[in-house]
Amino acid sequence: MSLLKIPFILVSAVGLHISLTDPSSPPSSKERVVHSPLESFIEWFIKLRGMGLMQIMAWAASSAEVANILAMHISPSHVPGGIYGARVVQLLRVLHPTPITPAFIAGSISIAIGGALRLYCMATLGKLWSFHLSVRKEHRLVTSGPYSVVRHPSYTGLLFQGIGVAIMYGSQGSWMRQSGILQVPFIKVLAMSGFFVFITVTPWVSISRPVQEDQMLQRALGQDWENWAKKVKYRLIPGVY
Repeated sequence: MSLLKIPFILVSAVGLHISLTDPSSPPSSKERVVHSPLESFIEWFIKLRGMGLMQIMAWAASSAEVANILAMHISPSHVPGGIYGARVVQLLRVLHPTPITPAFIAGSISIAIGGALRLYCMATLGKLWSFHLSVRKEHRLVTSGPYSVVRHPSYTGLLFQGIGVAIMYGSQGSWMRQSGILQVPFIKVLAMSGFFVFITVTPWVSISRPVQEDQMLQRALGQDWENWAKKVKYRLIPGVY
């Protein structure tokens, strides 16, 4: 199994980690101005440390596949730790590594691009970035960087990642489906739960939330928002939506 697969796996994990990290302090209850079933779900998910759990699951899946690849290139007799280290390598070799496929590359690149775009949005918004829909006391309209192309580029990045996860982990030839790791009942429940949450919540949030955010900003910023919306007409994808 080619070691060239490892950088793609790690870059994808980093992209998901970035996307699920809130770089700023949460807004106060007075600054949160949107109340809807979607927002209630997000609040509940955040309180349950859902973002952190998703990060752990992403790193666990990535680490398991990397360890499987490395185990195929290491002789058990050359592993430090004596008999215990050798047993770990032997257990990892039970899993079936998968080759680099076009679907794997496409999924990995999609996740990485989504993470990079969301990082760009975080850097552009600074303290105004938040998982919570809110209008800060010092709120201002940001129209530079990715926000000069579409009005909600962070959700564009999230949508890229949802598609990437579906391809990288859910396609027929993916390591998650072909390695045999899902034969372990506990692992199967965790993996399927995380996969289901990400690929269902991601499009829901990416498509529904920009509408709510537009309404929130229009009420709060008035003419400034309307002028920006006339100039930047699309929410997620230029010429499409």
